[in-house]
Amino acid sequence: MSTATKPLLTVEHLEISCRDSEKTNPIVQDVSFQLYKGEMAALTGPSGCGKSVTAHAVVGMLEKEWIVTKGHICYKNQNITTYSEKEWQRLRREEIALLIQHSLNGLNPIRTVKKQMMETLNQRRKLPRKEAVSYLHSLLHQVGFADPAFILSSYPFELSGGMCQRILLAMMLSAKPKILIADEPTTALDVINKEKVMALLKKLQADFDLAVLLISHDQESVNRFADRVIFMEQGGVTG
Repeated sequence: MSTATKPLLTVEHLEISCRDSEKTNPIVQDVSFQLYKGEMAALTGPSGCGKSVTAHAVVGMLEKEWIVTKGHICYKNQNITTYSEKEWQRLRREEIALLIQHSLNGLNPIRTVKKQMMETLNQRRKLPRKEAVSYLHSLLHQVGFADPAFILSSYPFELSGGMCQRILLAMMLSAKPKILIADEPTTALDVINKEKVMALLKKLQADFDLAVLLISHDQESVNRFADRVIFMEQGGVTG
């Protein structure tokens, strides 16, 4: 990685606290890392150290009792920590996609894949219907489906967890994000689908020149697929 390259994302001395009626308790402390265009960096560490909370802070999706109390998050050299909800929504819609750990619940089981994908696509840009369907076919091909027409006409409850995961990835890619944060993307998958999803993330990283922040405690996947590893402990980041 060229040192002349500017990071897309910079997290500096981030502290995230949980507040109740009486006090504010720092939970995640002194987290600093950078993410560059076209790389896959893995944020790893023991369960409960705050990896997912950190990911949610980066896209402005912290639960209401959680708050950033120190440090800042910069995207393209702009401090986004103080964004309004409207600005966060635009960022999530156009720049940074978050594939959350329990994202298999992110598809409505009783609406067709086509309806849900079209809805997501239309949030970003309006295409003539025929062109939009052709684009969805292309995206589904890119995430490994041999028969996109069948997938588009299906309902999520008819498909496997691994297939739903790939559909969600295709939906996110339709917005052409610069960063994809994949939070424990293989947790709910069997060994075969885990391998497929990780290989797919690596392929998409290259095909779309994506910056991928992989959040995982699966050391085998991290070692095989990540370009760089950021190790997070209780209370901060080391190395």
